[in-house]
Amino acid sequence: MRKTRLTFLVILLSGSFCLQSISSCGKKHRRDQQDSAFAKGKVIPSVECKKDVSQSYALYLPSYYSEDKKWPVVYAFDSHGKGLLPVELFKDAAEKYGYIIVGSNNSKNGTPWATTSELYDTLYSDTHKRLSIDNARIYTAGFSGGSRVASGLEITKGGINGVIGCGAGLGSQEKPKERFKYFGIAGNVDMNLNEMIVLDSSLAKSGYTHYLESFDGKHEWPPRATVGDAFLWLELKAMNDKLKTVNDTLVKNTLTRWSKDYKALSDKGENYKAFLLCGKIINFFDGLTDVAAVKTDLAKLAENADVIKMKQHLKAIAAKETELQSYFMNALQSQTTAWWTTQVSLINNKINATADNEEKYMYKRVLNYLSLATYMNISRMLQAGQFDQALNYNTIYALVDPENPEHAYISATLSMKKSKPAEAIVFLETAAKLGFAEPDRLENDTVMTSLKQQPKYAAILDSIKSNTVKK
Repeated sequence: MRKTRLTFLVILLSGSFCLQSISSCGKKHRRDQQDSAFAKGKVIPSVECKKDVSQSYALYLPSYYSEDKKWPVVYAFDSHGKGLLPVELFKDAAEKYGYIIVGSNNSKNGTPWATTSELYDTLYSDTHKRLSIDNARIYTAGFSGGSRVASGLEITKGGINGVIGCGAGLGSQEKPKERFKYFGIAGNVDMNLNEMIVLDSSLAKSGYTHYLESFDGKHEWPPRATVGDAFLWLELKAMNDKLKTVNDTLVKNTLTRWSKDYKALSDKGENYKAFLLCGKIINFFDGLTDVAAVKTDLAKLAENADVIKMKQHLKAIAAKETELQSYFMNALQSQTTAWWTTQVSLINNKINATADNEEKYMYKRVLNYLSLATYMNISRMLQAGQFDQALNYNTIYALVDPENPEHAYISATLSMKKSKPAEAIVFLETAAKLGFAEPDRLENDTVMTSLKQQPKYAAILDSIKSNTVKK
């Protein structure tokens, strides 16, 4: 891998994108008077774009927002077009550090890149006309396919200071128009974790400002604590770049807290965790305060036997994971349901039996990888009208990801395709019990229309609506 050139990654099953340029929006816009009435310190679920009312975004303004100053902004993209989700997730950090959060309600997986690019243009233009935005501090963020959108916009358009990429890497193979900062996030059982690790290494070799943080979780938006770290990182890098005044109190208090955590890890002999925290402290605070002693500790820990052993172990785990992904992907095309039942049982037995957490996480990532692979195959088969093949894949889907309500909803869809409404109702009940939380999808699904006459339909719909509240 050349050090002078960043390798951009596009994983299996990611969409293809075409590109469109955006004009500079650096000019000061006159904001409409009525826009000063946007609620502050409160999430607004939907703001219609004036240029195109079919496009909208969720919005959060800090409680102390004022048009008298310019504010950093984060444009956020959910993989399913649920702009409210990241805005709700980011609002606490936005309030703490003073950010505008904008969540697109239109950008979603499967949207052609040309359309996504136009959506961003409209979003950018509308918010710049109506809000007081600091053009030097424009950021993007996204999860899964939305993460690819977030980075793809920076790579193809430029003008974005940094990206928070959650659960997926870069969304374009083009050479970036400019360098940008990248804060990567992935769960420890996210099937894309290794992709994010490889990307982080590539960014390091190419001299990018970057950091990768993991959390206990699967392929999902990260928890608020991790989001808080991402926003702290953006703030500290803005101080480094002299885009804002250095907050000595923030630097001192955070460094003091993390130093105590580091000492506690060292005292307990948890050398690899101490090694990671050393690296994090240096990444966040170098250039803002003296971290020479931390660098010395990091160099010593790099030679520690426990640290070396864990690095080797993680490398072996990653290789095994890649091997298993390839093996099972080939098996999807050839093996029977009985074979898959046995294999999934063996994997689950290994997960339950091993005392090695890294091995446990790896096998869970393999199952999550297969979950995505089977889902994508099912979607393709449904579109092609190949319902028997879709059923075969859905059986495997239920085996590898039994707690996911999607396989039950797909079963209901396939039952309706076979004119079996009573069977479909049973599957919908299962989907609701598993947490299916898309009432609008059910209500607007033409395949399910005739089910509305079924006695149990209303109760199932109510259950699904209650799931949205739980989420």
